[in-house]
Amino acid sequence: MIEKARGLVEDDQYRLDKLLNRTEQDLRDIAKKDKELERLIKENERLQKEMQQVMDRERHKQQVEVLREQNKINEQRITYLKDMERKLKQITIEWKKEDDKQKLIKQMTALLFNRPETKKASKMQKKIENKYSEVGGEIKIGDKVKMKRNHQVGEVLEIKSKRAVVKIGMLPMQVELSDLVVVKENASA
Repeated sequence: MIEKARGLVEDDQYRLDKLLNRTEQDLRDIAKKDKELERLIKENERLQKEMQQVMDRERHKQQVEVLREQNKINEQRITYLKDMERKLKQITIEWKKEDDKQKLIKQMTALLFNRPETKKASKMQKKIENKYSEVGGEIKIGDKVKMKRNHQVGEVLEIKSKRAVVKIGMLPMQVELSDLVVVKENASA
């Protein structure tokens, strides 16, 4: 009976040693995986910082482009106003000299109220108009849309009440739905 008990204890001891060895191996594997996970987390944080910097640069670039477009429009307005001022001064000078006041009133009316609306499209706007056609309609997730203000084209990622998240290039940005129009890419583009 003692021999039998000794045999059972040796078997249990052997199984216990085997189990302990396996547990130690599992702990070493977990430690390796933990170190790998920490490395991946650090790499992810580094990539996230880089992505944020890229997004900040892209956002800044887009803001600069919008400001340039606004400056062009303002310069055109200033040029128009200076030209209008010059023409009105000329009409004022002629008013003093001219006996036919009706003729000058017609000129002034034509100058002030019948001016043709001519808009010079920027190169970017022309390029986008050649590549995309406005189709209009309800804006849905996944649609290609053009911003009315700066003529950039992007894809709708999300719609939140009266705003949409539009991905333009790599940068997602929130835009009023009223400032968007659905477009489709032209076949020849």
